[in-house]
Amino acid sequence: MRKTHFFEILVLTLLAFTVGTAQAPTTYALKLGRGLKEFDEYLLKSTYEQRSVTKIYNNDQLLGDTTDIVRVVIAAQCSVARVTIDGQEKEKHLKIRLFQLQTNTDTFDVMTTGAKVRCWFSDTGSVFTVDDVPVADTVAALLSNVVLGEGGAKTGDVLDAKKPVAVGSTWKMNINALKRILGREQVRVMKKLSGTVTFQSIDSTRPLPTAIVTARAEAPKFTMRIDGAPYPLTGSLVAEFRYEVPVDTRFPPVALTTSTTQTYRATQGTQRAESFVTTSRRSEFIR
Repeated sequence: MRKTHFFEILVLTLLAFTVGTAQAPTTYALKLGRGLKEFDEYLLKSTYEQRSVTKIYNNDQLLGDTTDIVRVVIAAQCSVARVTIDGQEKEKHLKIRLFQLQTNTDTFDVMTTGAKVRCWFSDTGSVFTVDDVPVADTVAALLSNVVLGEGGAKTGDVLDAKKPVAVGSTWKMNINALKRILGREQVRVMKKLSGTVTFQSIDSTRPLPTAIVTARAEAPKFTMRIDGAPYPLTGSLVAEFRYEVPVDTRFPPVALTTSTTQTYRATQGTQRAESFVTTSRRSEFIR
């Protein structure tokens, strides 16, 4: 009896010690919206890809399909000239190292190495000039896919948690902040929006420990009309994000990856058209 009682006390003591010394998970105030500063310099490496697949059916018989793929690739030295009050780039200057358009069949150099581009960003769009002359509309459209006004509070407004979080934590996306970014017209079409954010991991192999945060937003079903089309389209949208930022909130982002998957369907009589559009963009900011 004495021996049994001794071992019971020992086990209880060990359990109490284990519980008492167990550490709570480390939490982090991520602050994903990082402000940039004037005179900041970095190497931008960005790739944008769009894949469009269209299929036409008649009574479920496939009549034809097309696939188009476009990639825009840029590498440029960036110098930040002006920022907004919350640290978003308002003007920056690029020195091109590589700027290409890649299609299903060919590759084109959009600008030569060494070309200097001046960029302005605002809520109404972007303006790009070379030697104080606006670039052609087609070139501006390509630049808009890979060169954005980085930094500022908007990313954090959408993705930040309301309190410090541990690795593995998941929380709801701020849908109202997302709607402000999407704009009134898209919000009018995509009435049902939902989204979550996850603190995926910490990459300790980099010079600074880096938080990897992923997010997913979804508009499961909506209806829209296109000018000239005699019938409405039904669609869905999924948007995914991967944000890489140093755990130390004093430092700017390392990389941002975004992707969208859009599906559309239109039916008229026995015929049906289906369209699948996927886009992806990855930007790295090397300092």
